[in-house]
Amino acid sequence: MKDKKKKLNRFTAFFLIMGVIYSILIFKLGILQIKDSEYYKERASLTAITEIPDPAPRGPIIDRNDEILATNIQSYMLVYNETSDNKKYFFETMDKVFNLLESNGEKIQDDLELKANPYRFEFKTNDAKAKESLEIRFKRDRGLNEAIEKKLFPDKKGKFTDQEIKQVNKELLKITPEQTYKLLVEQYKIYPKEDFKNLLEQYRIAPEETYPIITSRFNIKSTTEFKNKLDEYKNSKSKDRQEILDSIISEYGIDKMEYPLEKQRKYLIVRDTMKMQSFTGYKPVIIGSNIKRDTAFVFSERLNDLPGIDVTTQPVRYYPNDELGSAFLGYISKISNNSEQYKEKGYDVSSDYVGVSGLEAVFEDRLKGSKGGRIVKLNKQGRVIEELGRREPYPGQTMKLNIDKDVQKAAEDALDKTMKNLRDNPRVSYDGVDTSNATRGAAVAIDVNTGGVLALVSKPGFDPNIFSVPGKLTSELYTSLFNPDYEEFAKDYIANRSLSVTAEELFPVEKDGSRRDVYDIYPKPFFNYATSSFTSPGSTFKPLTAIAGLEEGVLGPNETIYDNLIYTKHGYKGRSWNYSSKGSLDVVEALAYSNNYFFFEVGDRLYEKGLDTLAEYAWKFGLGAPHDVENPTTGIEIPELFGQVFNVQSEKNKASNIYIWSLYDELLQLRKVKNTNTYEGIDLRVRDTDSKEVKGLKEEIYDTIIKQMRYRNVPNFSESVKGMLKEVIQKSPSMNSKKFTDGDISAAMNKIYKAVYAVEEEALRPGNVYNAAIGQGSNYFTPLQLANFAAMIANGGTRYELHLVDKFLDAEGNVVQEYKPEVMDKVDLKPETLKAVREGMHAVSSYDEGTGASEFRDFPIATAGKTGSATFRENGVQEKVGRTSSGVYIGYAPYDNPQIAVCVIIFDGGHGGSVNPVAKAIYEAYFKEELTKQNYNFQHIN
Repeated sequence: MKDKKKKLNRFTAFFLIMGVIYSILIFKLGILQIKDSEYYKERASLTAITEIPDPAPRGPIIDRNDEILATNIQSYMLVYNETSDNKKYFFETMDKVFNLLESNGEKIQDDLELKANPYRFEFKTNDAKAKESLEIRFKRDRGLNEAIEKKLFPDKKGKFTDQEIKQVNKELLKITPEQTYKLLVEQYKIYPKEDFKNLLEQYRIAPEETYPIITSRFNIKSTTEFKNKLDEYKNSKSKDRQEILDSIISEYGIDKMEYPLEKQRKYLIVRDTMKMQSFTGYKPVIIGSNIKRDTAFVFSERLNDLPGIDVTTQPVRYYPNDELGSAFLGYISKISNNSEQYKEKGYDVSSDYVGVSGLEAVFEDRLKGSKGGRIVKLNKQGRVIEELGRREPYPGQTMKLNIDKDVQKAAEDALDKTMKNLRDNPRVSYDGVDTSNATRGAAVAIDVNTGGVLALVSKPGFDPNIFSVPGKLTSELYTSLFNPDYEEFAKDYIANRSLSVTAEELFPVEKDGSRRDVYDIYPKPFFNYATSSFTSPGSTFKPLTAIAGLEEGVLGPNETIYDNLIYTKHGYKGRSWNYSSKGSLDVVEALAYSNNYFFFEVGDRLYEKGLDTLAEYAWKFGLGAPHDVENPTTGIEIPELFGQVFNVQSEKNKASNIYIWSLYDELLQLRKVKNTNTYEGIDLRVRDTDSKEVKGLKEEIYDTIIKQMRYRNVPNFSESVKGMLKEVIQKSPSMNSKKFTDGDISAAMNKIYKAVYAVEEEALRPGNVYNAAIGQGSNYFTPLQLANFAAMIANGGTRYELHLVDKFLDAEGNVVQEYKPEVMDKVDLKPETLKAVREGMHAVSSYDEGTGASEFRDFPIATAGKTGSATFRENGVQEKVGRTSSGVYIGYAPYDNPQIAVCVIIFDGGHGGSVNPVAKAIYEAYFKEELTKQNYNFQHIN
């Protein structure tokens, strides 16, 4: 009895406890599945709570009259959010998306620099080194360096040295674009068998729905046998499924299938974007950007069939006037260079856009604004279902410019029209110059009383929208902009001009295989011809020569000089462009007729005062700068180059660069080898085979000789160079074996001294001053400098800092910063000097034979100006390479109360008179209101 009681107590207690536990579990399951099923269903569908960044609208750019030059538009975007739940539908979903985009006339957003058919990289730069750097960064970002590092340094631990990194980079560059493409296809598993595997997993859950998709996508005939194979996979245990899957893939040839290249690359674009954005946390992948509103609605209606796809909006940078103002506006683009620096500033380098050139780049920090963000709930499909919080983005500052949109448009349209006319009608000038390559030009207009830039044109231009609006930069457009076929261009260029040069001479091939346009023949849309092109000013420099002569007292305001046509002092031989003498001319007439002989004589008189006398006056007017001025500038906000007038030091610097290489060639031919017709000598060029010590010695010799050529101030020059020559010969095995004697060293020193003296002789030639006096020779300036020079004559000698920007405004329209006119220099001129030069420039437009009379004589507003024909290069180079003189004009208006100064240049335009229509168009636009009151018949603007 006791045993039975004991047994019942033990087991009864156990079963009672288990019963209670199971009862509680059943009750709880009932609560979960019935009462709270909807609540937990919703909880289960939530995969993340995350923050989605909201880009800030970029600050608008407006002109002086509040006309919009750059703004933002709301753009519909198609985005993809991948989750663990929807990733198995990737290929199926993307196929539907691609088909819908194509049927609605849309394109997938393609920012991937790796292209196919043919395989190539397309980086947004013309610079070969930059392309190389971007290619390395592209491959490193995708981990292609890892296999190389393991192969080269299998036991490496810790950071790589700079030398090791260079080794890896060298190997990375050996991976071809095609190899890179195939490595990424493998890395992202973009092949049909991966798609098939995902679909087979779907078949296990929904066989009836998935079966027709499988047969259709893989072009497999629907048979009982195939259906049975799939069912076998569906019903098998997990440990057996891989074997069955491999069997099906092999039997039906799925392992040998490949996607069509175009479709494969679309998958690759999406996968690659996901990979790149994974480094910056959660962010949806943009599939289509700037899609039409109707397309957005089509997708919105189909979202349930497209797991992970969503439609949203974001601001897109938009330039409503297309090319207008591209020379100063610049453009924005996705981050490619300096990605680490942008990361430190809080940019998302995988998707953010930044200013790349022009004002967009210079004032990036002011224009970009502050990002916002949304805290959201995502469901298992990766779609936003609830917004929990928001941080509003704050727009960038508004940039108000001094630019006048109407003046800018008039200048651009007139420049395009005038260049086309010159191309269509070459050889119509009195001397038959060939203007068929008048494809590049610039125009600048300045407020003479403030330094505000009213217009700044560089042609050819470009449409900034092709970079900010996704899909606009096609492969064809990319090639024309960043990878032009110089060789093909050269063939037509040479044939049309019957030139005796080769394509290699015009466009030499660099070590990296790229070509260089050494003679500035090919039109470059991204090169700013207004701020960075150096041009000989031609006769537009003559007012400066007149100013220097009058101010120095070597020329009287009413003095006349007889035009003898050919100037022959000091062995120089220069002539006037006119073919018959103009007789005795005063400064006004000399400027009006652009008489060379007159200004040769003034140049000679200035030469007698000192070789740099003319240069010193040019420097005061911003045409060059003294050598002790670091980083001279006009003040313009965007990048510029700064040209220089002829002066002794600059000429020595230039000549020394030429003479030292001629010297090195002579030193290689130092002595004749006995019993042969060959020569041997001292090799001072740095070679890859030289030891570090020999390279150092050669560099020291070079620096010493150059310094002596330029400044003649090297202590103990002869002994120093002799000693270094002996040392470099001794330590260089190839030269040491030749047993050079002291006599050979002396012969070498004689050649070195000859070169040093030749540099000085070149710099001190009187002809340099004569050439400079008429704006040729070593005078090279930018159109911006020349426009400012004209403005200084107009306002009486005040050099203002040039400004594109007038002020910055915040989002509410409050002034944040305003730029006031700033004087950089003031030249005190004699009243009679200013009067004579101004009258001479007015005579250019008003005299019957003035070089600007045909365009300006009957213009209701009196103008002052100067035309010029600027030689590209002398000594026959211009003719040999098919170039011709550039046409240049500088001027201002009104003559009696100046407001606006102008410079126009057309490269290969032939003569200054040919560019006058552009200047007139600028004046018409600027004075439009006043001219309209006079019932003026506008010739160049609407």
